[in-house]
Amino acid sequence: MKYLITVIFLLISAASIAQDKIDIIIVKKSERILYAVKDDKIIKKYDIAIGQNPEGHKLKEGDKKTPEGYYFIDGKNPKSKFFLSLHMSYPNFHDKKVAEKNNLNPGSHIAIHGLPSLSILSQYLYNGSDWTDGCIALNNSDMKELWDMSDEGIQILIKP
Repeated sequence: MKYLITVIFLLISAASIAQDKIDIIIVKKSERILYAVKDDKIIKKYDIAIGQNPEGHKLKEGDKKTPEGYYFIDGKNPKSKFFLSLHMSYPNFHDKKVAEKNNLNPGSHIAIHGLPSLSILSQYLYNGSDWTDGCIALNNSDMKELWDMSDEGIQILIKP
């Protein structure tokens, strides 16, 4: 009987964890908001910082723009120098074709991440301004929450 109760508890716990996972991340750059969405419902919204050159779509490495379009999480890095990071599938097929046509390097290593490990002051230094090289940044407590709700393969839609 004890074994059966343990199995039932584990099944309920696994189902509860699965229900907490989101389906899509939607970013509205102009609003500096990231939405965590499940079953077409906003579960949580987070304030974000984006690239230092916030207007427009990322075209090339070093332009400090945050991409716009459809991507997905293609990796999770628990040892990121920016607390935790969810790596994005940038550049996608379209980004590569546009860059190729214009003889540009589209760049890579775009992620949703927390704050750098500078000090406790980093929570205040980066709050409220765009400071990344093209990534999307959250404070560390929000990043931990998003990390726990996200799995590899989750879609990301980044809107202007």
